[in-house]
Amino acid sequence: MLQHISLKKLSHIMMFLSLIWGIYILSFVVINFSDYSGDQINDAYRIMAAWDGKWPTLGSGPTAWSGLVGEFYLPPLYYYLVFPFTALTADLSAQAMPNALLTFFSIPLIILTTYKLLENVEHDKRLFLSALAGFWYICLFQNIVMSTGNSIAGNPVSITFFLLCFVLLYTYQMEGKLSSKIEILSWIAYGVVLAIISNLHFSTLYVMPVVFIITIIFYLSINFRQKRRWMLSGVAALSAIIAMTPYWVGEIGRNWINTARIIAVATKSSGSEEYGTSLLSRFKAIFNGYFGLGQEVYFAGESWKSGLISLIFLSLILGLGIIKFRGNRILLNLLFLIWLVFLAAYSSTDMEKTYNPTFYKLLIYLAPIFFTVCSLAYLNFPKNINSFISVFIIACITISIIINLNLHFNYISSRSGIPRIISTRDVADSLRNLPEKSTLCHPNGNYRNLRNYEYIDRYITKRELSFIAECQTGFYIIHAKYKSLGNYKLKKNDNFPQGLAKYQEKSQIIVETPLYYVYRLSDS
Repeated sequence: MLQHISLKKLSHIMMFLSLIWGIYILSFVVINFSDYSGDQINDAYRIMAAWDGKWPTLGSGPTAWSGLVGEFYLPPLYYYLVFPFTALTADLSAQAMPNALLTFFSIPLIILTTYKLLENVEHDKRLFLSALAGFWYICLFQNIVMSTGNSIAGNPVSITFFLLCFVLLYTYQMEGKLSSKIEILSWIAYGVVLAIISNLHFSTLYVMPVVFIITIIFYLSINFRQKRRWMLSGVAALSAIIAMTPYWVGEIGRNWINTARIIAVATKSSGSEEYGTSLLSRFKAIFNGYFGLGQEVYFAGESWKSGLISLIFLSLILGLGIIKFRGNRILLNLLFLIWLVFLAAYSSTDMEKTYNPTFYKLLIYLAPIFFTVCSLAYLNFPKNINSFISVFIIACITISIIINLNLHFNYISSRSGIPRIISTRDVADSLRNLPEKSTLCHPNGNYRNLRNYEYIDRYITKRELSFIAECQTGFYIIHAKYKSLGNYKLKKNDNFPQGLAKYQEKSQIIVETPLYYVYRLSDS
């Protein structure tokens, strides 16, 4: 009895810690927002244009695969999720706010999903493993740096939340225990969630509609003659279509060119000479799609030790999680369907020829967590073997959490106090030190790196500055004193950009703070 009570209390403590850590780290990321890139600036401009009545009908893009059929873009629903937060601030951190909230809400969702998955397990053990899943999830460092610019801003970040909504909604509907009104509302939500998640990234755009169609066909195949099943399926499909209204409005005016290109790339990518892949390359991509999560997410690192533990651990839980599973088959089968369709799509493109960050894998991101809790829940080997496997799995989970929390520590240390990486607030402060209508340039001559400053001046500081990539006499540069290394530790920059050495001796320091220099370039 004491063991059961202790396990239950431990579960509640772990849930509490998950929520507290989630609130802290996600708030920290938003308050100290610093990482952003050209893609996010493009999104920010489109979102802010809505305040001038220019409601977006296209989302992020063009995709890395655009060369296959011409440029095409995502639908725009992500922008409508972010837009209300820009009423709070025009700062680039507004893009991080909804993703932070949805990442936080994913904690209870993954706990609930795990609890439903682990049927036929003693209650306290089931509760503990569900709490463990939630705690492990929020400890993953990639949750806050997975998007473009190593940032929580960007449309892919919220895929995890909507994916969990998708699988839970379908599972509850298939169980057939909902009242009539709740059932209709659930199918409406199922369609809306499909629309939103398909707008978040090109991987979900190609995968989730296919999964949706398969789930609807399976739902209809059970008691095929029931008219109510057809009606509910139609409600879900209609809800998805209506939710996409901004996109349809724009496509009518564009003669459906973006839709045609999306369909074209879906049908041509695997057969084109440029993007076609061999059978061996497909198997390699499928292998990397799952096992690559080890070094990218769960045991982050490039060393052979990280690779070895990733391979052993992910292989073990994959085998045990599948073979020993005795829980909710509806939920597991839906997860498997999503993962298999994703891996089929993922393997159809030669990832060595295009951009391949971690957020491409968000549809399979949680698979190791689910396989792990299933492995621990349903072990039924002899006692000594069970103990050995359980200790090994728990040790690996502990190592994973320690590795990820260490990266969190580096991140927090490099972005708080002084010295630190400059935040968007610091950038705004530095721009206020420039004379009005002066010109800012960038040491590496890349205009894309100035768009962040340009956005902040346009919507926050409003000093009517000019931004020109190539530096010249009389222009200004803002030079940060610190930068972040690959492991997110802080590193001091040189006092003057090496690329502008010819200006170094004559340039004037207009402003110096503990975080940055403001130089006026001069050669005389």
